[in-house]
Amino acid sequence: MFKSLPIISIFFLLLALAGPKSYAEVDNNHAINPADFSVFIDQTTQQATGIKTLELRNSQFSPEIETFAIHVDLSPLINVRKDYLLAKVQQETAYIKMQQSQRNVQRLQSLQRDQAVSTLKLRDQQVQLKIDQALFNTAEQQANTIQLFAQAKWGEILSSWFLNDAPPSDNMLSTLKRSLYLIYLPPQISVPGKTIFIQPFGLREKAQSASFIADAPIFENTQQQQQAGTPFFYLSDQVVQHYHQRVTAWLPINEEKLTGIIIPASALVWHLGQAFVYLQVDDEQFKRVKITQKKLVHSDAYFIQNELQHGDKLVSIGAQMLLSEEFRNQIPAEDDDD
Repeated sequence: MFKSLPIISIFFLLLALAGPKSYAEVDNNHAINPADFSVFIDQTTQQATGIKTLELRNSQFSPEIETFAIHVDLSPLINVRKDYLLAKVQQETAYIKMQQSQRNVQRLQSLQRDQAVSTLKLRDQQVQLKIDQALFNTAEQQANTIQLFAQAKWGEILSSWFLNDAPPSDNMLSTLKRSLYLIYLPPQISVPGKTIFIQPFGLREKAQSASFIADAPIFENTQQQQQAGTPFFYLSDQVVQHYHQRVTAWLPINEEKLTGIIIPASALVWHLGQAFVYLQVDDEQFKRVKITQKKLVHSDAYFIQNELQHGDKLVSIGAQMLLSEEFRNQIPAEDDDD
């Protein structure tokens, strides 16, 4: 029995030397978490498979709420302005006629006291004055009605910019040169920010800013509008092709920025509905780390606040290959019957 000991020792020594160049094992530092694993890949294989890493740096991030906006057609408001200016002209004309009738009545009253004109002629002029007063009141009411309609439809700010007797204001001209958006903010946002960001196709990295103008009137108290949120008017240089087109909007919700790590989307891998990344521990060891919370910065990047640290070496390209290699080495090898 003792003579067989050297043979057994040689057998196990050869078995150890013949082990694979890459294998997976539980990280001793995170043994309590079964989701953290390590995989070893030699440098030659790393170069052949195109694995790339980057050293992480702290970044600032402003949390945002994503909602939607609608490009507004200003032509109805321009038509309202046209109707309002026409009504004001009619009101001014009626006022001039009414003043002339008042002067005529005063003149005839003076002549009638001197018995230089008949009472009938004075009464006819008094009737004309009442007619002119009625015409003026009607024209004034028409202009006021158009103004109230504009305020109900467009709000006090926009209606005051467009419905004025003076030449077009700077605010009106600026509105016409830019794009007006009706933005629905979530009900929990009581005070809108001065600046938000919009983009027609939901690409955050290409979004342009939009500046707050005023609260927008709520025309219908429907359940759909209650779910959409509260509407506000914003102006932006972001141009879209069609009116009433729906675009994506992002609203910053904190004035103070968060400190964390921004990683490329290519670094994330998925397993059983969970997100993971790989960190390079040393030249040939890579550790898989579970990401519990992430915020989308734009279509190609995520913000991570807790699981990653400044100075970590993140696998930016090749994480999926590492995951496959890790699980491949966890499969027991079949017995060789040859």
